[in-house]
Parts: sequence; C-alpha cells; structure tokens
Amino acid sequence: MPVRLSPIFEPAADVILVGDPRRAFALGQALTVQPRMSHLSRGLWGYSGETGAGHPLTVQSTGIGGPSAAVVISDLAELGVKRMVRLGTCVATAPVCDADEPVEGRPRPGDAFLVSRAHSGDGTSRSLAGGSGSVLPDPTLTRSLSEVAGPAEVFSHDLLSRRDRTPTASGPVPLRDLQTAATFAAADSLGVAAAAVLVVVGGPSGTRLDEPALERIFEPIGGSVAAVLER
Repeated sequence: MPVRLSPIFEPAADVILVGDPRRAFALGQALTVQPRMSHLSRGLWGYSGETGAGHPLTVQSTGIGGPSAAVVISDLAELGVKRMVRLGTCVATAPVCDADEPVEGRPRPGDAFLVSRAHSGDGTSRSLAGGSGSVLPDPTLTRSLSEVAGPAEVFSHDLLSRRDRTPTASGPVPLRDLQTAATFAAADSLGVAAAAVLVVVGGPSGTRLDEPALERIFEPIGGSVAAVLER
C-alpha cells in the first residue's frame, strides 16, 4: 500500500489529474455521481465515483510541479490505475489575444490544447526519461482525445527561475507548464497510459484567469474527457 497518498480506498482505473485540490473537489462533484473522497493525505485530495453512464472515475490532485506529480503518479500506478489524463493550466509563450478580438495564430485565455509533445526543461522529467529532451503522450489515448482539443507542444520545467529557457531542437513550443513532461515520463516508466489537456490562463505579461473562471472552463472540458474514457 502506498504510504504517501495513504488512500481511504483504491482509485478507479481511469483518473483525471489536476494540480489544485480545489479543482479536484469541483470536478469530482461535476463529473461523478455521489463522489467519495478517496485520498486525503498531504492535502492531495482525490474523489472517486461513477459517471452518469456508470463508468468508474477518480479525480486526483497532484500538487504543484513535476516532482509532486511524479510521486502521486507512482502511488496511483501501484494502486492499479491504467489510464490518466492531466487536465491542467499553462501559459502561452507569446502574447495572447483578447477573447473579444481574436488574432489568427495567437491563443486566447481559456483556449484548450491537447499536448502532442512535452519538452523536458529540467529535473524530474529529464531524469525519468533518461535524459531525453522531450517525451510523448500515450498515442492511443491521445488520439481518442483529439475531439476534445487541438494539438500543441508544451515546455515543462520544475524551476520557475528557468521559465525563460526555450528548447531549440524541435522548433517553437507555444505553451509552458510545470507538470506535463514529468507526468508523461513518470507514467511511461510505470506502464500507465497518459495524455494531457491544458487550458491557457494567460501569456508572458503575468495576468491570468482567476479560479472561478477556470472552474467554469474546466467543467465542460472534464466532461468531454470523461466521455472519452467511458468509451
């Protein structure tokens, strides 16, 4: 039995991963019928239940950054989880456009993207991926999620002080986050299928969507992800 999550009861085979425990609570309530708290330790709340179609599903928080996510994923794998989808946030590397004045080729706050490749900025993801500069999601799971959002690449880093470093080997990377590369690398090393859908919260300016706005965005996206997992 994993000692870090200390589960109240075992999670479902399919898991949606979110960073913030508040988001796990909100999505657990929205996506499952009468969810029960399955994880409580260390503030890493998790909720398990069945979707409206009767499919077992867990929504689990991972905390902040790749190191925390890797530990949670390791425990989930030990508990029998087979598929996981990270539903997280990211920032655009270039200025975003206003929601009311879209500009072709530039993302808007609230836009969602399905990660096609995650570049390893440092630390956890590079270590788990054997030093590789990038990691890929599970191809079958990612293909099944193609109806949820369009593809994009993301640059993941463990250290905020390295946020200005960009990869050069694989072309432009439009998005940045703290967990996706570590999520893919950890899941792959443990034989778990993983994919990621990221919501743009802002751009380089530092202004970002607030949590109530994100909850309104995450709920329908989470519903779409859950529908794919049901099939």
